[in-house]
Amino acid sequence: MAFAERALGVDLWSKQVEVLEALRDGPRVTVRACHGVGKTFVAASAALWFLYTRKPSVVLTTAPTGRQVRQVLWRQLRALHRRARYSLGGELHLTRLELGDEWFGLGLATDEPDRFQGFHSESILLIVDEAAGVREEIFDAVEGVLTTEGAKTLLIGNPTSQSGYFYRSHRSAQGGGCISARSRARMCGLGR
Repeated sequence: MAFAERALGVDLWSKQVEVLEALRDGPRVTVRACHGVGKTFVAASAALWFLYTRKPSVVLTTAPTGRQVRQVLWRQLRALHRRARYSLGGELHLTRLELGDEWFGLGLATDEPDRFQGFHSESILLIVDEAAGVREEIFDAVEGVLTTEGAKTLLIGNPTSQSGYFYRSHRSAQGGGCISARSRARMCGLGR
């Protein structure tokens, strides 16, 4: 993906490129992957790509716990932002990147579905890291912010559960209302 290589200065392996291309080309991407293949790295790259290629835009990220949001996904995002080939700009905080009044990224960790309501933008991306561990109620709530034509979703994680929203996203073309068959990217069994 050009933004990751040119702006962030990173080399992606083929499955990471496939994930970013699927997200570029489709509204909903779900990725089941093994441990240690760069899931969080590609999710952080996707967040920065989306924010810096659409003005204004909103990126919302979540994971099962606050620690995972702060110390895993947003730590990776902050490192990519800091090491970019050129200054990306914006005001970067622990779990927030401010580019303008209606142009920002935000990491949310909550068991309260209502905290996902009220976010709207023509260009909005929801990233759910370690998606198998996120409660069903959270997925129900975030569907409400994904109402615009420019809305995109990236669900990514290890396939550790045989039920729930993430599991269903890999079981049918509907994916519980979530995914089309052509937007699937699969990283399992492949190393970097």
